[in-house]
Amino acid sequence: MISDSSIKWIENLAEQEGLILAGKLPNLDISRTREEVLAVSTTLFMREVRTQWLSLSKLFNSRMKEPSLCISWGEMADRPDNFFLERNSVRLVISSSRSGSIQIKCEKPSLDTSSRISTVFSGVLEARFSSFDEVTWHFLEKPITVDQFSRYYLTEFLQSSRAFDRLF
Repeated sequence: MISDSSIKWIENLAEQEGLILAGKLPNLDISRTREEVLAVSTTLFMREVRTQWLSLSKLFNSRMKEPSLCISWGEMADRPDNFFLERNSVRLVISSSRSGSIQIKCEKPSLDTSSRISTVFSGVLEARFSSFDEVTWHFLEKPITVDQFSRYYLTEFLQSSRAFDRLF
């Protein structure tokens, strides 16, 4: 199977050949090409995370006997690739406001009567170019896969969103 980054790369080469054939100057701006690769990589990574988290949430929910323990999820209005999970008033938001960076933030309402929101945890994944301009994703300076990212943060979210009043 050909990767999406390889497809984008060959499409770009074909486009350059077409411009040369038409007597126009090709766009050889390397930084633009890298930015395009970064934008596509960010979109693809977000979609892969979203697909996996939706599947894992459905699997988790299918094992829950009480509906109030289930995970709900939704899209962010500003960007369709951004999404959130919710359980017991705790919200986990996964978003990308710029190419090459994915933010994760878990929030819950304060215990007092104010309408303040407190951050339970947060993190940032960053894209880096490796050999041959391949993009790899990093968390705390270490390479990370979608599976690793999903397992770690879904565990943190589920632990943070437990309804402790039901445990006693």
